[in-house]
Amino acid sequence: MPADIGGGRPVHLKLECWQRTGSFKVRGAMNAMALLDGEGRRRGVIAVSAGNHAQGVALAAAEAGTSALIVMPENASRVKVEAVRALGAEVRLVGRDYDEAELALPSVQAETGRALVHPFADPAVVAGQGTVGLEIALERPTVRQVVIPVGGGGLAVGSAIALKALLPGVRVYGVQTEASAPVVASYRAGRHVRVAYGPSLADGLWGDTTDEMVEMCLAHLDGVLEVTEAAVARAMRQLFREQRVVAEGSGAAALAALQEGLLPSDVETAAVITGRNVAPELFERVLGGEDGP
Repeated sequence: MPADIGGGRPVHLKLECWQRTGSFKVRGAMNAMALLDGEGRRRGVIAVSAGNHAQGVALAAAEAGTSALIVMPENASRVKVEAVRALGAEVRLVGRDYDEAELALPSVQAETGRALVHPFADPAVVAGQGTVGLEIALERPTVRQVVIPVGGGGLAVGSAIALKALLPGVRVYGVQTEASAPVVASYRAGRHVRVAYGPSLADGLWGDTTDEMVEMCLAHLDGVLEVTEAAVARAMRQLFREQRVVAEGSGAAALAALQEGLLPSDVETAAVITGRNVAPELFERVLGGEDGP
């Protein structure tokens, strides 16, 4: 979908918010499930997620005829927790935030014996997420820069690999919010560094990643941009008011980077709108003019 980000600058929006689970995450989950062997399907699968990967795994497991247990943090969006349960998965709330839930995952997995579907550090998941970049390259072969939100990094890395294989010279940028910007800091330092976190509208991007994924971001991305919470809120409002597109904070981060002028405006650009799973009360506050979580 084309959109105007101001100053007459057009941008192509890749609307992953229109996926069945409201997020791109279903792509990686479906691919991982398709590659799971019979023993893995018999045991069932387990995942850790703040919400969008959880829904993707829940749907993929249901369609594959296996069971899913999702470890989610206690601060996960109520809307996302309810959506996971509605898809038939069991939810176990563990830890105050995503990082604590991730730390608890190995013990829960050992207890249950389930096969892990990692939210980003899994070649099958990265390949599945990378079909976003594949589709952009096939549908808009004239684009010269693509902006993609970065949480763990699977979507950005997988898409960058696909885009650069098909469109020589294309530049691919990640984006994070100031409240959770470990990959921004790591990209600047050239190595994985730890950062402090704050409350964020973009809960889908919140938390750290792995050394391996940082190395892949360094190898495949042309930069990682940082946007404010206020910029994310403005992008959410514009998407709804001008395009009638509902986007969660993480979903609007790429457009926010373009609105803030963080990239050249004289080249054809695509932005990935990654998801729509935002709590109704939060979305109402943002539409009403609030700029924070």
